[in-house]
Amino acid sequence: MPVYKLHYFKNPRQGRAELSRLILSQAGVEFQDIRFSHCEWPAIKPTTPFGHVPILEVDGRVLAQSNTIARYLAKKHGLAGKDEWEQAQADMYADNIHDLLNAVAVPFVEKDPVKKKEMYQHFMKVTIAPHVAAVEKQLKKNNTGYLVGNELTWADLAYYAYFSDFLEVKFGSAFLKGAPRLKSLIDRVKALPNVQKWTAYRDSTYPEDDK
Repeated sequence: MPVYKLHYFKNPRQGRAELSRLILSQAGVEFQDIRFSHCEWPAIKPTTPFGHVPILEVDGRVLAQSNTIARYLAKKHGLAGKDEWEQAQADMYADNIHDLLNAVAVPFVEKDPVKKKEMYQHFMKVTIAPHVAAVEKQLKKNNTGYLVGNELTWADLAYYAYFSDFLEVKFGSAFLKGAPRLKSLIDRVKALPNVQKWTAYRDSTYPEDDK
């Protein structure tokens, strides 16, 4: 079995490495979750392939780009989809989450609290609301309870990580009121034993205010 070492910041607990952690945890694969503080980053940055994290070490070899890492791990551990078409569909959903992460980064870094609140409200109304409606439509069309095919893929884990472990914590669940299928999917992923085990470990080991 390869030795996996996943490198990312201590804070935030989730961030762009969380999907890879969830994939490994759901697959029951051991990995080293290597965290560092922001003050350590200037010394670490030059050692990374492109000057950003997360990075994954696999038996000493290094892979960068969060979705590339997650996709690699999903394929290695049976969470990428059963055939090429399902894999492409899973990629589509994961790339959507990547776009949403980029979009929410803009209000996240805003310093003015009033402007920050307005930007978040605009983001939820203009970006999240239509996306939730579109995904709900796709879930109805697939009609299996999953985003892709008839079993769990990394796409489902990606939507859980972003919508439940980030948006729902920050904004509550009202934005999912008109999306019962997406809400059900998120709740089912949240209830998976290996996902519960990982999030309990993460939340107890890396408190939100850990710098």
